[in-house]
Amino acid sequence: MRVVIAGYYGYRNWGDEGSLATLLQTLARGLGVPAQASLVILSGNPAFTEAAYGVRAITRMDLRVVRRAIRDSDALIFGGGSLLQDATSLRSLLYYLILIRWGLKAHGRVLLIGQGVGPLNRPLSRWLTRATLRRVPFLSVRDADSARLLSKIGVSHATIDADLTWALAPQPPHIELDREVRWIGLAPRAWRDAPVQETFTALCRQIRADGYRVLLIPMQENQDRPLCEAIAAESDAVVLPAPAHPAQLLGVMSALDGMVAMRLHGAIFAAAQGVPTLCISYDPKVDALATQLSAPQVRLRTLGDELLPAWQGFIRDRDALRQKLQQSVPSLHCAAEGLLRRVEFML
Repeated sequence: MRVVIAGYYGYRNWGDEGSLATLLQTLARGLGVPAQASLVILSGNPAFTEAAYGVRAITRMDLRVVRRAIRDSDALIFGGGSLLQDATSLRSLLYYLILIRWGLKAHGRVLLIGQGVGPLNRPLSRWLTRATLRRVPFLSVRDADSARLLSKIGVSHATIDADLTWALAPQPPHIELDREVRWIGLAPRAWRDAPVQETFTALCRQIRADGYRVLLIPMQENQDRPLCEAIAAESDAVVLPAPAHPAQLLGVMSALDGMVAMRLHGAIFAAAQGVPTLCISYDPKVDALATQLSAPQVRLRTLGDELLPAWQGFIRDRDALRQKLQQSVPSLHCAAEGLLRRVEFML
């Protein structure tokens, strides 16, 4: 079976890369060896994707080549991520909807797996998404909020599963943290005019004063690394070098005492390793995750006033939060594994 996999791949956004890596683990089992001969990945950086995963990749914006690959395939898979939203741009949403329509026309075997849907702010976005997704035979979302949004716009057949990366198998870390030090991970991201750099810099100083070291973790290399380096330049923090594979981040995070994450997958990767997490909510997907984990969160609009007090409460309640993770994470892992088994069956 020839399979095309679409998503936000090749940009070293480690959440999206982790979703792809998890999916490839499953397809290697289902398609047999050599699975890479049956797969084509749409990528923003085909050379990186091929080197990281050992599969064939093509340029995602070469639409003529992409359309031919979908036409010649037996299945089209969208492997996780927040693809169906117009907060980034309407153009991004239209790109993915067009790919879905090409897959439906070519063979009809289109699988949307563990998707985060929304926001869909424009009436045109909601109309086009409804018209397209009603025809998709396999529609899986990663949280109840995504399912509610789809139901609200008239798409009622989505199943609620989990983010694919809950099933990502860890790899040994690409760096070794000093085990004599208590480390706190921070996964910030810039967002509009929010005072992220100033507030996270103040947090780094407070964490240091409380007897911990800070590890700044860029979860999307091109966006987060400059921000992390700017924060580190004003505080005694360490910036994590880029991994070669997303699963190496799981190995790093297992050594942390806590995580403060604005990035969704910064929180997921840490929680998957049993690390208590404080979420910074800039998007509904972070709200949904915090609800799933019973994790504390700080609203972006009150970030400057509330982050330092929230940190103090987080440290005080860390043991209780770790116990909550022991209750919530196994079910999310099982949901992701169950979803992947259904994908194997479909293929």
